[in-house]
Amino acid sequence: MNKNTTLIRWQEEPEKTRFLIEYIPGHEESEIKAAFMERFGILLSESQIGNFKHSHNIKSGTNGGRYRKGHIPCNKGERMSKEVYEKCANTMFKKGHMPHNHRNVGSERIDDEGYTMVKVAEPKKWSLKHRILYEEYHNEKLKPSDTIIFLDGDKNNFSEDNLIKMSRSELLRYNRDGLYEQNAPTNLSAVLVAKLKARIGEKRNRLGGES
Repeated sequence: MNKNTTLIRWQEEPEKTRFLIEYIPGHEESEIKAAFMERFGILLSESQIGNFKHSHNIKSGTNGGRYRKGHIPCNKGERMSKEVYEKCANTMFKKGHMPHNHRNVGSERIDDEGYTMVKVAEPKKWSLKHRILYEEYHNEKLKPSDTIIFLDGDKNNFSEDNLIKMSRSELLRYNRDGLYEQNAPTNLSAVLVAKLKARIGEKRNRLGGES
């Protein structure tokens, strides 16, 4: 197995097994890999997909890895055969069963950009931790257009004085004019400059519209 391939023991992964059993028919390998990656964050190899289809007696129903125009999955509207069902019955997701990798509300994870995410509701609702904490610190509900930056650039520093709110226009000035500074006190001055420039720009736009 390729060293970059994640080992999956299908008999211990009922949710993943059921997903593939239901998704594979009528889809080519690239689509199966993309869908599985989006659903579980795991990139399957072609051999993993091929072995899974073989062991569960499932066919993709594609022609040379491509759809035929007007193609309809061969098992559309049909129930799973008894033979296939018996093979995967022990690994199928059962109603009320909680997957072993389920995360409870309040759990945290790090996203691809290094930000901490907090699970705030079932089944899979996550929010940025620094936005949650800002709202708690200031007893304020943030608008979608509000941005919270880390004053010292450390995405793990959630102290109240390190989380600064900026509007989109302020952040635009901040980034466009290259005002960011690594030193927190100096960066605070840069943020205030960006806010001032944004307000001046907004005022000029209003005055221009009135003329």
